Amino acid sequence: MSKIAFVTDSTCNMPEDLIKQHDIIVVPVYVIFGEESYKDYEEMPPAEFYRRLMEYRQAGKGMPTSSQPTPEDFKVAYGNLAAKGYTDIISIHVTAKSSGTCQSADLARKMLEEVNVYVVDSASTSMHMGFMLLDAIQTVAEGGGVEEALATIEQVKANSCLNFTATDVEMLAASGRIEGHEKATEAPVSLKPVISIIDGVPKAVGTERTQRAALLKVLELTRQKMGGGHPKRIAVVNGNIQEKATEWSSEVAQTLGFKGKPYVVDFGPALAVHFGPGLLGVTAQWG
Repeated sequence: MSKIAFVTDSTCNMPEDLIKQHDIIVVPVYVIFGEESYKDYEEMPPAEFYRRLMEYRQAGKGMPTSSQPTPEDFKVAYGNLAAKGYTDIISIHVTAKSSGTCQSADLARKMLEEVNVYVVDSASTSMHMGFMLLDAIQTVAEGGGVEEALATIEQVKANSCLNFTATDVEMLAASGRIEGHEKATEAPVSLKPVISIIDGVPKAVGTERTQRAALLKVLELTRQKMGGGHPKRIAVVNGNIQEKATEWSSEVAQTLGFKGKPYVVDFGPALAVHFGPGLLGVTAQWG
């Protein structure tokens, strides 16, 4: 009889209580300050990251960077699950078009014969990826197997999106991971880029003069993407502005017709390296 485990990476940003509730294994991405490397969340929690980031930039040391987990990191995680009797592992990760995480996971998969590993490119990140995990876990809990769980993930991909705005355009430029950021980063006045994850790539799809206008654009884009769909899950993502994100979450729920309480999650160190503090946005799933 098959026994299925779920693995992700730390860019998932899933709340700790959900990780524990569903026994999800999180393999940390690395956050790098100069010559020093730290495991995302484990050795570098968000509060410490933002404090270090401010000091680092004030000292004129440039920008921190990130690096994917190693194949050995994944091999250890998969091996531990195999030792616990799991026969199959669904390992879902940050978009392969912006990170080598899927590649590391796939290399680890090839090293192991004692367990079947299915590496899934989420083509996104943060709680957008988390929604895929939650539905796949539910499918298995209801008696589905690996194929059904993988099909569920693809269904979530087709019925969900991630849109946000960033305020730290210097970090967007330094990152080099965002297509079309130049309009905002090279503008003579401060513009707020609106970013969507499209086909696995973060793309600047517009700019606004104020954050308020950018947030309205984020909601408009999300509503357009939903079409007539009914919202199933909503998460407000933020970069070290938890209070503001929590406050905004009420407007998000009302605007998108969501009756529940949205998750509010920090983008986390490994993503904040590229998008900076002050980020605010929405990931939505609909049915």
